[in-house]
Order: sequence, then structure tokens, then C-alpha cells
Amino acid sequence: MLPGHTPSHHRRRHFRVRRLLTIFIVVAFFSLFYYNVKLRSEIAIDNARSTTTSTAGGAENLSNHYPYLVVIASTATEFTRRGLIRQMYFGLDDNIEPCMRYNADTMYRFWVHGERIPRKTAERRQYEAEKMEWNDIEEIPEDVKFEQSSILEWADKILVGERGITYDYLIVQDVNSFVQLPSVKQELSNTKTDNVVWGSFAGQETDKYVFAIGSTAAKRALNLWHTTYDREGQNLLTEMYLHFQHQSNDGTGPLFLRKDGTLHHFINAVDANVELTEEKVATVIAVTHVHQDELFINMAQWTALEPSAVCRSDKRPRIALMTSSYIYPDNCMEPSATLSAINKRKYAEKHNHSFVPRSIEFAQQRGRKTVWGKVDAVQNVLPHYDWIFWTDMDCVIMNSEQSLNDLLDKLRNEYPEGKDAFDKNVDFIASRPPRDPMLNAGVFFLRNTEWSMQFLNEVQDFKEWYNKRPSYEQGAMADVANKYKSHVYLLYPDVHTFNTFPKFYSPGDFIVHYAPDGCPNQYVLQGLEAAERIEHGGVVNSLCDGKSCQ
Repeated sequence: MLPGHTPSHHRRRHFRVRRLLTIFIVVAFFSLFYYNVKLRSEIAIDNARSTTTSTAGGAENLSNHYPYLVVIASTATEFTRRGLIRQMYFGLDDNIEPCMRYNADTMYRFWVHGERIPRKTAERRQYEAEKMEWNDIEEIPEDVKFEQSSILEWADKILVGERGITYDYLIVQDVNSFVQLPSVKQELSNTKTDNVVWGSFAGQETDKYVFAIGSTAAKRALNLWHTTYDREGQNLLTEMYLHFQHQSNDGTGPLFLRKDGTLHHFINAVDANVELTEEKVATVIAVTHVHQDELFINMAQWTALEPSAVCRSDKRPRIALMTSSYIYPDNCMEPSATLSAINKRKYAEKHNHSFVPRSIEFAQQRGRKTVWGKVDAVQNVLPHYDWIFWTDMDCVIMNSEQSLNDLLDKLRNEYPEGKDAFDKNVDFIASRPPRDPMLNAGVFFLRNTEWSMQFLNEVQDFKEWYNKRPSYEQGAMADVANKYKSHVYLLYPDVHTFNTFPKFYSPGDFIVHYAPDGCPNQYVLQGLEAAERIEHGGVVNSLCDGKSCQ
């Protein structure tokens, strides 16, 4: 035994070792327990986040019934404010990935009333482009004034009666008001009834600037408006409020949420006694007379406005049908531009394609021909899709039965080098009519690939064609395409696949491209009439009519 190491010393050391071992085991146990709980918690949080993300906005709404229908009354020239409302209220920044169908709990429309913008003006061209790009404008006859009664009658007759669109709550504002939309929706939902009216019932002009009504209450209001009320008197909902104030409360009347009651913080922005500060507006639910766009933006920020989704984006179409919505200053394409866009939109809706008309890229061209906006537009949109299918404004879809997916499958099956080669190599598909010196860029497919983006970059750099007649961007596209023939599927000679000039038209052809030497407006209108006849079962054997067949 070593000096100084007695048996008691060994026992004490053995005891310390056992104690340390016990402490280590206990610490290890609780550590494992803690990290197990933490891991489970993190997994649960991640799952919750995943569920929240995947179900944001609720289940996809495949019906024509919407819990909330939002109507914004506007004159035609309120371009900027309509854009802000799309962005702030509904999260719609641009139309690159458009809302092709309202498939959430909210649908919105701009109710455009008052005088029409005169034709052949810059404002009219801008307005027509907006209509083509957003498809959210309802044009009301000029003799119909913005009143509570006219809104309710329009919703009842047009939306419900003609289109079969129904709702639980109708929320209405004029374009110069600000509404904390999620708060209004929540307040209406909390009532648990659609026999409800929300607003100010002072009998003043401002009553109509912000109000909401449930579908049952709306039917009762219209019935009373047509049978009982003085139609030259106060606002419809004020009449309704006063009517039921004088009736015995048997529990069958509408629930009125008044300005001085549940409808709190209802502010007139031009009231001299009201100071609009961030603190004052933080709990605001509605503000009228917001004429300055900067103030409108501030309202959205001060109230932490969250956009209300009107579209679910988890089922993005793989193909975008593109066109120009830019009307040139010569006004040549009024009114055929808008009607041609309607023709293309109906086709896209039928086959679940996105429809993306663009004007801004054309409007911003400097130093080169305006038509180069086509290349800018395609470059901006292509990264959002698998394929884009470009059609010029003077193209008309004659046969709407074949989808773009089916057409791509057909082209793939017919590709001379085989399907695998098509999948591996083909990124650009265009046609070249007989006797034409180059491909025609009025209609073409382009696939979202690295090659395609490089192709567009090279086209953009082809300055020789910036202002060179007669081909401009088409000449640049043709010259660059000739450098990379393995990536190009050129249909030649071809006049029937997807780019048919009127003189070559045969029944069943997909798209007719009107490209006369002068303005194509009248010929496009004739083509649209022919397409309408075909859609309703008629037969069109020829489209030749003067210059349209030259």
C-alpha cells in the first residue's frame, strides 16, 4: 500500500467517483430529455408553419360564391389610385402572374361610372391598356350615378342574375376612401349573419363612400327601395335604417352597425377638426376623402394593412399566352385592340393558361422602334413560366378547341429528329410563310431555358435592327436564330400551324394574323366577327376581303 493511502481514503474516493458518475448520468438524461422536447417543439412549429403556408387564404374556392365581394366606385381617369388599391388591398403588383380566376374568399371589381374618356387621347389609350391587362373593370352606363341603390341593383342584376356570382357580404367604397379591409371583413364575420348593414346612416352624401351589407339585407333593401321608400330622398341604407327604427323590434330586422357604435374610427380626411397622424390612424377602420396618393399609402402603412388574397398561386399555369396591350398614338387599333385581347383571354381561361398583355415595355422604348417592347416584355415574363406563346395584337384566335399544351405535344410528336431531341434542344418555335425572307415573329413559342435568356440578350444587343425597316425586332430575332439552328424549330413553309395569314386561311386553322401594309383595325374586327360565328357553330370558309388577303 502506498504511503498516505488508507482504506478510508479509498472508500471516500470511490464514493466521489460514484457521485460524479450519478451526476453525469442525471445531467445526460435531462439533456437528452430537453433536446428531445426542443426537437419535437421545433418540428411542431415547422409543421404548423408549413400548414399555415399551404393553407394560407383557406381552401381553393372553385365556386361562384364569395364570402366577400369588394366593389370600388371610380371614375375612368383614376389610374394611379386603382393601381394602389390593387397593390395595397389585394397584393397585385403587376400582371405578370395574373389572377385568371378569383379562387379565394374575396372577389373585387372596379365600378367605373361617369363620363367616358374621349377616344383618340393618351388617357383613353392608357385606360384601354388597363382594361386589357387587369380585367377587373366594370363599365357602368354614363347615366347611372354612383349611389348605394345603383350599386346594389347592379350587383343583383348583373353579378347575381346574369353571371351567377353570389356573396355573403358586399363591401363598397369610393376610390378616394381608405378601408382597413381585413378589419371590416372580421367585423362582418363576427356578426354571424348576412342580414347586416354596416356604415354611416346620417343621410349625407358621404354615406355612400364606405358601406357594407349582407346578401339578405341587400335583398330586403332593394325590395323596400322599389316598393316603399322615397327614391328621391336620402341614401337607400339611411332610408332602411330609419324604416326599421320606427318598426317594432321583433328580431327580424337587419342588424345595423352604426358609425357611433361598432363602426368605430370612421374619419373624414378633409375634416378641419381631424389631425391625421400615425397614432391617430393606427386603429382606423375607414377614412373618406383621401385624395392624395401619398396619404393613402401612409394609411396602409400606419394601419399595418395586410392584403386580402383574391387568387391562390399554388397551381401556376405552365404556359403564358402573351400579347401587346399598347395602343400606338395614331390610335389605329381602337377599338380592335381591346376586343382582340378579350378573344385571347377567353381562350386562355378555357384552357387554364395565363393571359399576359403588356404595355409598359412598349411605352418606355427610347432610341429604337416601339415594337421592340415585345422583346422586353418576353424577357420580363418568361422566367415565371415554362413556356410563353407570343401573339401580336393583330392576331385573332379562330379555333379555340386546341390548347397550347396540346399544340406543343403535337409539335413534339412531329419534330423530325424525334421527341427526345425536341425535349433536349428545342427552345424557340416559329413559322416562316412561303416566299417570306425570314421567320415571322408575330406568333412564336419560347421555352424558359438558359439558352432562351441568352437568345433574348443577343437580340437586345442587335442594334443594327433597332430602327431598320421593315423588320425591326423580327430581323434581329431571325438573325440570332440562324446562329443557333439546333435550338430553333422553324416551321417552313407553314401557314396553318399557328400563324395563318388571311389569304391562306382554311376552316380549323388556329390563329389568323392580320398584317396589312396599313392599319389592321378593320380587318381584325372582321376576323373577330368570324371567330364569333365559328364559336357559335358557324362555318367560315374564307377571310379574303380586300387588303386583308393581299
